Amino acid sequence: MNPSTLDIPSLARFDGLALQVRRGMGDRPGERRFPGRAEPSGIEVESYRPYTPGDDLRHLDWMALGRLDALLVRRFTAEREVLFHLLLDVSASMDAPPEDAKLASARALALALGYIALGATDATRLALLTGTTAVATSPILRQRRSTLTVAEMLASAEVAGALQLGAALEDYAGRHPEAGAALVISDFMTEPAEIERGILALQARRFEVHLLHVIGASELDPASRFTRGMLVDVESGASRPLVLTASIAERYREVLALHLAAVEAVAERCRCRYARYVAGTDLAQFVSGTLAGIGLVRRR
Repeated sequence: MNPSTLDIPSLARFDGLALQVRRGMGDRPGERRFPGRAEPSGIEVESYRPYTPGDDLRHLDWMALGRLDALLVRRFTAEREVLFHLLLDVSASMDAPPEDAKLASARALALALGYIALGATDATRLALLTGTTAVATSPILRQRRSTLTVAEMLASAEVAGALQLGAALEDYAGRHPEAGAALVISDFMTEPAEIERGILALQARRFEVHLLHVIGASELDPASRFTRGMLVDVESGASRPLVLTASIAERYREVLALHLAAVEAVAERCRCRYARYVAGTDLAQFVSGTLAGIGLVRRR
């Protein structure tokens, strides 16, 4: 796939947006302000403390000395770079059925989020997950021009095999322990316990975790595209003939509702932001509407 198929020119519609985190993620200086992490230097004064020998005299508050006859040192609001880890599921289920275009939609979402992060002077790392690990991982990227690197890596992503999400996220957390925000983009076709296992592994390394659920239209309503034929599990290869009767369709909807509720319950229990994106629908509306609504995206 050519990176141009990811519609890079349309990314300009996301200008002025930034990704929002709940706390400071690392120690590299940046432009994101985090009250509550006062530092000895910066721009915005947050607090004061008594002077101790060795403090930088440039940060003494001479007005306080005149008013209070006390030597006080200004402390400033911490300004930190945030590292956003874009963790994209590239297992075989992300391309099934092909007409749902889940992988294409997930690629476009990852690219938009990378563009937003880099444009807000945050750092980004992209990883493609399948099996029990990341089969490809970018270096830490900075500056908006790195969007092309993200696009090229996404364009090269090919679906393959099954994803053991818990093991893959555990492995990633062990290999990349830099504190950051992990945006997991997946169809979450796995047991909720596996999702929770992966979240807890990331959180143990001080990651802030967000779940972005990409789901296909035919997964929501299989009767709209399928009535009878051979049902094939693209990851295991198992198959069986199926006639989608009204009763089977109703039972499917019940099982799907239970699964979606269980995934949401995991996110709530682990205090993760969670959003569901129907593949092929308006990406800009999802990013600036849905993701803004849950607090993941904000205006700069």
